[in-house]
Amino acid sequence: MRRLHLLGLVLAAVAGSARAQTMLDQELRLIEIHSLLVAMPALEAPARLRPFQPSAGLEVITIPIIDGTTGGKTQITASDRARAFPRVRLALGLPVADRWSAFAGVGWVPPVEFRGVSSNMVGLEAGLAWRCDRFAAGLRLHGEWADSRSPVTDPATRDQLVTWVTGADASAGWRFDAGPVGLQPYASVGVGRIKGTFTVTGDGHTLVSRTTDLTLSAGLSLVVLKNVEVAAELVAYPGRLIHPGFRIAWVPQLGSPRAVE
Repeated sequence: MRRLHLLGLVLAAVAGSARAQTMLDQELRLIEIHSLLVAMPALEAPARLRPFQPSAGLEVITIPIIDGTTGGKTQITASDRARAFPRVRLALGLPVADRWSAFAGVGWVPPVEFRGVSSNMVGLEAGLAWRCDRFAAGLRLHGEWADSRSPVTDPATRDQLVTWVTGADASAGWRFDAGPVGLQPYASVGVGRIKGTFTVTGDGHTLVSRTTDLTLSAGLSLVVLKNVEVAAELVAYPGRLIHPGFRIAWVPQLGSPRAVE
C-alpha cells in the first residue's frame, strides 16, 4: 500500500511538472505569435522599382483571433483590442546593372495609443531581383524592432513586449499588362529569426521567446493610373500564424526606364 501511495505521489509530481511546462509553452507561443505580427512581409512583387524611383505607401496588417488561454487562465491578446494596425512604408529603387533591380526601404509604426495598446516599430529592408521579360525573381533581407505595450495579464496594466526580427525571403512573380493596368502575382518563401521579450508591469517578471520560423506567402500587386499600386498578400507562418496584409502606395514614374523594360 505504501508503494502504491509513493507511486501516486511521483505520478502527481510528474503530471504537475507537465502542466507547468505546458503553460510555459503556451505563454512562449503567445509571445512568438505577437512578435510575428510586427514582421514586415514583402507586400510587393520583385523588381517593382526602377533606379531612383520612390514608393510611399500605407499598409494595413490584419490581426487574426488569438486564443490567450495559458493553463487555467486567459491572457488578453492583440485581437481583443484591435483587428488591424497601420504601418507607413517608404522605399527607393537603387542603381544596378541591366536586367537587375534593387531597392532599400523603411517601415514605421508610430507609438500612438489605441484602446490601451501602442507599438513603436521600425523596420529596414533591402532587395535585389533579376528580370527576364515579364518574369522576375528576387531576394529580400529585412529586420525589425518593436516596443509594444498593452494590457495582457490584467486590464489595468500595460505590459511590454520588445521584439527583434531578422529574416530573408526569396520571391518570384510574373507581370501582366492590360492597357493602363498592370497585374503581377507573386509568391515567396523565407525564414525569420524571432526574439520576443515580454515583461509583466506588475512584478517585473520576464519571459523570452527565441524561435526560427518558416514564412510562406502569396500576393497580388495591381498598378492603376500609372502611379498607384495596390497589393494584397496572405502570409503564413506554419503552425503559428496566418494573416493577410494590404497596401496602397504612390509610385511616381521617376528614375531610369531600363529597370522596367
